Amino acid sequence: MKVKDEQKYDRLLQAAVHVLATVGLAGFSTTKVAKQAGIPQSNLYIYFKNKQALLLAVFRLAVHAESVAATASLKTEMAVIDQLTASIQGIYRFALDQPEFVTVIQLLLDDGQLKAKLSMKSNDPANQQIQRLLRTGVERQILRSVDLNFHRYFLTRPVFHFAQGVRAGLYADTPAELATVTTMIMAAVLQPAVYQEWVRIK
Repeated sequence: MKVKDEQKYDRLLQAAVHVLATVGLAGFSTTKVAKQAGIPQSNLYIYFKNKQALLLAVFRLAVHAESVAATASLKTEMAVIDQLTASIQGIYRFALDQPEFVTVIQLLLDDGQLKAKLSMKSNDPANQQIQRLLRTGVERQILRSVDLNFHRYFLTRPVFHFAQGVRAGLYADTPAELATVTTMIMAAVLQPAVYQEWVRIK
């Protein structure tokens, strides 16, 4: 794409995120997205074949942003468990700073029919880093031996819920509160013996 085209593409994506987060899947339409972006609806189809393609692009954008946040402070020399706890902290800050992204991720993944059609780009380095971390954790018997999607669910959804509660004033934005949530998540994803040892030494 030319620079000008990329700017329109980005405007449409950002508009789509806002519309989806505001009105949900039932109210989402390419007409509303084009209007929000200030671009003729006919031009939208230059960039996206249909509404399904637009939603896929929105999903990839949001998950990429989440993955970047989750991996921002990770280093390969860190132990797997330390990388997991650091990723939870990154996801928490992402959830506080980007509530619309969080909303669209949850909306799209909670729709059973749509979820089956969603996929990430294989060349998304941040997302692949998360996948490698989880795969390594399972292979080393640090994480429970379940589908990686379950681990991604437990590493994100409780954090999203907690961040939503913090924004609503239900929970305090303190290290102690986040540590409690982190402990609950680790209990769900770590092998029982690994979790017990982690609790003992942390």
